[in-house]
Amino acid sequence: MRQLVCPLCKTPAPDSSADQELVKCASCHLTWTYLQDEVNQEELYQDEVYTVVDNRRSIFEKIIFKEARKVIRTVKKFSTSNSKKCLDFGCGKGQFLSQVQEQDWEGVGVETSIPRATFAREKYGLKVHEGFYKGGKIDAGDYDLISLFHVLEHLPSPLLLLEELCHENLKVKGILVIEVPNLKSWQHKIAGESWMHLDIPKHLSHWDEALLVGELQKLGFKKLNSQYYSVHLGVLGMLRSLMGKTGYKGNIIVDLKNKKKLSVLLRIALILPLAFFLESLAVAFKKGGVFRIYLQKHE
Repeated sequence: MRQLVCPLCKTPAPDSSADQELVKCASCHLTWTYLQDEVNQEELYQDEVYTVVDNRRSIFEKIIFKEARKVIRTVKKFSTSNSKKCLDFGCGKGQFLSQVQEQDWEGVGVETSIPRATFAREKYGLKVHEGFYKGGKIDAGDYDLISLFHVLEHLPSPLLLLEELCHENLKVKGILVIEVPNLKSWQHKIAGESWMHLDIPKHLSHWDEALLVGELQKLGFKKLNSQYYSVHLGVLGMLRSLMGKTGYKGNIIVDLKNKKKLSVLLRIALILPLAFFLESLAVAFKKGGVFRIYLQKHE
């Protein structure tokens, strides 16, 4: 895969652009990743970050479950439907969907990673479709909620896919929830090009709330709410940004998942309180490391 034009409006990159450079589109103002050289997408997602680890009953699962329940409570405030059908697009290991089913909702997932889809089915007992979405209805469609958590930034044509997905599968008055990294976050300013949520070349587009909401309004959506706080991604991103200022150059997700070096754990213990404080303050100014928006589909 290569990316030579803006994934949103197809405006070509400036001639001076370098491979894997961030480009701000002069036409639509989206910041995107210029990929001049061919990238093998399948190989990208076979590194240690995407290795499936069974962390059920761990503190990490408890944090993720708590945040999932917060999303579900927020959706319930705005839902106008008596039925309860959720499609989690890019469901990963199925942790959000597992909490959806705990609330007696019908949950269906879509996941391109076979190991992750298998984990979701075998460990959480979920219904998950494998493979890339090629249009049309998923099962019978007619979902009350469609969620995409850290999916949009990976897609080569994010709004085209989202338009097709929601047109075919989301009810009128249904809720769309999207969570992506926040390009205008404080942690990005602190870390610069080494910000963990840039994740180049996996992340093809980079968003702020105003730009994303504006594009979704063009598709017939109305914004209901936004949230900027996340422990497992927001605070983690701030922690990594601050650790970078102390000389740390590793991948914090890999280190926490597998290696757990004593030197890294000590550095985390020292910096984590400051990371919590700064990220909480950033959230108050809508500068948290990620943002989550809730939107309603209109005709």
